[in-house]
Amino acid sequence: MKNILKYSFIIFSFALGSSFLISTFAIDLKLKNFNETLIGFSLSFFGLGVVVASITHNLIREKFNLFFTLISSVIIQFLIILLIFFYFKILIILLITFVLGFTNHINFLTIETHISSQYKKNSGFYISLFWSSAGLGAILGSLIIAINGVNIISYFIALILITFQFVPILIAKSSVMNIIIENVKFSLSYKVINNIKFILLCVFLLGVSDAGWSSLFPSYLIEKGFTDKDVGEINFIAGTLVLIIYPFVGKLIDKTNKVILLNSFCFLSFSGLSIFYFTESYFSIIIFTAIFYLSIGSIFLINFNIINSNLKNNLIVFGVASYSISENIGSFLGPNIVGGLISYEINYFLFIFIFVFLLIFLIFNFFAKKVNGGLSGT
Repeated sequence: MKNILKYSFIIFSFALGSSFLISTFAIDLKLKNFNETLIGFSLSFFGLGVVVASITHNLIREKFNLFFTLISSVIIQFLIILLIFFYFKILIILLITFVLGFTNHINFLTIETHISSQYKKNSGFYISLFWSSAGLGAILGSLIIAINGVNIISYFIALILITFQFVPILIAKSSVMNIIIENVKFSLSYKVINNIKFILLCVFLLGVSDAGWSSLFPSYLIEKGFTDKDVGEINFIAGTLVLIIYPFVGKLIDKTNKVILLNSFCFLSFSGLSIFYFTESYFSIIIFTAIFYLSIGSIFLINFNIINSNLKNNLIVFGVASYSISENIGSFLGPNIVGGLISYEINYFLFIFIFVFLLIFLIFNFFAKKVNGGLSGT
């Protein structure tokens, strides 16, 4: 448990820095009157960075240990962010978001695989704790925006947050130096990916939804008359509510039928987003935003747990990498799709996510179960 807390502190610090900066970009671009298509395009490169990290993970791990890549990632992030002080252009922003996605995930994938392999019996709880730490980082980033708004000071704050990442890395040095994961060849794993292909399709759609929302939700709120500080407050309060509940969802997943749970969260999403469309009340928006975050995070975790529970230890790295690639292809396409659609009509925003959750429900219940003869571990 002590090591889990150390790993969680690492992901907290990385999520705090990257989520703060990406949220700042999302709001700043909107305030500078960039259209939603360009906002979505520039921020989508975070997902592309994660995909490249997933594909090259084993190659990099053969040459460099986790401690080295963690330290290198912080230095690279710091240097690349300095560019924003000289050139505030879409090209620079997509370069920064790509680097953030790549450098974050090359480390997260190793830690996540290690947790899944070493703590398989309680992996739902431990992975939820690990990712709750990322959630805590994200909501604290939103709190900073709620207090400061978005201005030139925001980018100096981003550099401070990136530098802070050294602290948990140095604290956890002895633990991360001992992490070794097996290298699994793709040829050994084709059967695995074929068996979980419909789960991976669900994960792809979740990536579309998650990244599309996080990139364009600020634009939606600003179009509705909210300020940059309001966006920060809404995300902070909604995220805090979810953070309190999320670890209990992890425990529930380890002990409860996953099909019933997934269907419940899909229904919660349909209902919440549908009501959200008809309200512009500040407090109602906070509640329905929290419902969205809770639902998408829980469905992510359910799908991850199903993949993890059906793989042998030596194939978990492949399962986690496949999951990440599927999610982040969606994360790359999501902001582009959502940004393109709402640039024509801002009110399409919520309908897009209702449609995505409907597809996830249909795929999980009718295609995955029918083709695979039922999902073991559910």
